Amino acid sequence: MKADQNNHSKLDRSLKDRHIQFLALGGVIGVGLFYGASEAVRLAGPGIIIAYIIAGVIVAIVMRSLGEMTVEKPIAGSFSSYAHDLLGPRMGFITGGMWWFFWVATVMSELAAIGKLIQFWYPNFPAWIPGLVALGLFTLCNLLVVRVFGEIEFVFAILKVMTIIGFMIFGALMILTGVFNDGKVVGLTNLWAHGGFLPFGWVGVISVISLVIQGYSGIETLAVEAGESQDPAKSLPKAFRTVTFRISFFYIGSILIMLAAYPWSELLNAGESPYILIFMKAGIPLVATIMNLLIIFSALSSCNTGVYGASRILYSMAEDKNMPAPLTKINRNKIPYMATYATAGAMSIGTIITYLSPDYVYIWITSASAFASLFTWIVILILEILFRSKMEKSGVKLQYPMPLWPVLPILGIIMLVGAFAAIVYSPLTRVSVFSGIGWLVILLVYYQIKIAPRYNDEPNEMQQGA
Repeated sequence: MKADQNNHSKLDRSLKDRHIQFLALGGVIGVGLFYGASEAVRLAGPGIIIAYIIAGVIVAIVMRSLGEMTVEKPIAGSFSSYAHDLLGPRMGFITGGMWWFFWVATVMSELAAIGKLIQFWYPNFPAWIPGLVALGLFTLCNLLVVRVFGEIEFVFAILKVMTIIGFMIFGALMILTGVFNDGKVVGLTNLWAHGGFLPFGWVGVISVISLVIQGYSGIETLAVEAGESQDPAKSLPKAFRTVTFRISFFYIGSILIMLAAYPWSELLNAGESPYILIFMKAGIPLVATIMNLLIIFSALSSCNTGVYGASRILYSMAEDKNMPAPLTKINRNKIPYMATYATAGAMSIGTIITYLSPDYVYIWITSASAFASLFTWIVILILEILFRSKMEKSGVKLQYPMPLWPVLPILGIIMLVGAFAAIVYSPLTRVSVFSGIGWLVILLVYYQIKIAPRYNDEPNEMQQGA
């Protein structure tokens, strides 16, 4: 498969090792953790910790599988191109299209959250305006030289990491020493003292699976960044080894500290981040204000990465002649500007939805992206099994082989099917299934009308793609 590495070589390979390390980290940590946690805690109580652990295991398996393939073939198309090679052009197109939909829906939800976060200071300010302004700003950012984009996201990611570490230190002091809590040591009793660890039973845990999955989703953007990595052979194995552990540590650790520091039922103010409420309850409004500002920066960063990832997958699909040719155009900075404009245009629909229903848009769109995320992860695991089998038959020695193969990818597929069943089970998140299937049907119809006839006329290309 290495022979295909130059298919998308028009892009500029100028992302350095530190960019790759922090872009993957910063792209995932967004309002799904800081803002969306409130809704998840309301539905599951402290049991949300179990959901985060389960999702963390799934993500670790998916990323390790994706790492094996990406190190061998670091291109912007990533799993969409791998699906094209191993499962045929139809599956390659659908995989890319579903992941593009995931990022569009995710960024739309983050734009909605930005508007609600601004209302922390200005309660009557229209929630759709900050999102629209933010969309314009990071669309411009994505048109810059990719190295500049990498530097901007590097700074944003550092701010996010510092925010989470600062919060965890603050919470740990409250729990272990009583600092910021009138000298009273909190301990861990809040995890079970208010209705039990599972106040809503396992049904509560099941009901938040899609929200938690969405919080982890986007981590696979690391593989898409490989297409513009300066030294993929060096940076990618290191990034895949560390990013999953770091994300899981920050997510599970901060959620655990948040729920231990205060009774979960006191952290459910509508439209507020529980991370901010803790500082407000501790009587430190200035820090709460700073935290709110940092959460907004986190949302901006995640949106910025979302435009990056979605535009690159759209560009890759156009390069494979599966999307209109104008989407392959690049500017003098070697940026696929038409794919960037198209992606940002689709994301702008979120501002209209926010205008029409500012109070419910976040949970709706967040759930809508979960189906696309699960679909992509299942495809990645299937691709890894096929890829590994092909490499072993060819006698190729892999640079970054998946351990415990094929047990781990099969286990991952089983867990993802279980997560999908959980999303279908919960009435709150069932919308993600309908929206995801609807988009899947649109992709299939588009492929059948626009793309399939071309392959019927070019059987040799079809055989190569399969």
